[in-house]
Amino acid sequence: QKRLLVVVNSARKFLSQTLLVCLFVWACAAHAENKLKDKDCLSCHSDPTLTTEFKGKPVSLYVDENKEKHSIHGGMFACVDCHKDVKSLVHETTPQKVRCAQCHADAQTAYSHSLHSKINKMGGPQAANCQDCHGGAHEILAADDAKSPVSHDNIPTTCGRCHGQKFLMESSGQSNQPFVSYQQSVHGLAVEKGSKKAAVCTDCHGAHEILAANDQKSPIYKFNVPQTCGKCHAEVSQTFMKSIHGQGISRGNGLAPVCTDCHGIHSRSE
Repeated sequence: QKRLLVVVNSARKFLSQTLLVCLFVWACAAHAENKLKDKDCLSCHSDPTLTTEFKGKPVSLYVDENKEKHSIHGGMFACVDCHKDVKSLVHETTPQKVRCAQCHADAQTAYSHSLHSKINKMGGPQAANCQDCHGGAHEILAADDAKSPVSHDNIPTTCGRCHGQKFLMESSGQSNQPFVSYQQSVHGLAVEKGSKKAAVCTDCHGAHEILAANDQKSPIYKFNVPQTCGKCHAEVSQTFMKSIHGQGISRGNGLAPVCTDCHGIHSRSE
């Protein structure tokens, strides 16, 4: 009799667990079935004339289906994976803005320390944000894609959209001359000819956390310049650090010259 009770209890436990699993699977399937599909969203958002108003200005809600499909996001996610608050085709409330930091927290933290972010917080002329460099959220390509604005070959052009504009840079108290000089430098000319090794803007300044030259954490801070140049010119950097100039820098002597004092900064020549 005791054995029978054990068998019955085991059977009940097994059936109970099985029922719970079945209910969970059913719930997931039901959720997936009710989840909006991309084609549902695109039934409206594939219309190039679809707009909304934000702060008195029209804002396009158009999504290019072909670009979205071939983007790094489109290849991994459905629309509602990012737009999590969208539950139905008719939006009862305005969908919340999707923020890059939801997935890219590390990049956002780095960007928040950057000159670009600080300028944006101060108001006035707007500095670069995520989409200015990476492209629209629905058409972002991987960095190793030749068409991506942040691929190695395209970095100078991407940065130049702002830093190459004379009046735009002057409006924020800066100059476009560093970019113009870079274009004529040994690095800029080599990149233009197709070099994959020559330095582009991000190799020296960093990507998300671009800091002022007087910031001790900046790769272009004077005492960090030999190490930054050494990422490509390792042997020369090692030789320099053994020299009287390099030893002076190692001791914290700000009067000792570094690479850029002799070779120039953006206008570096052979």
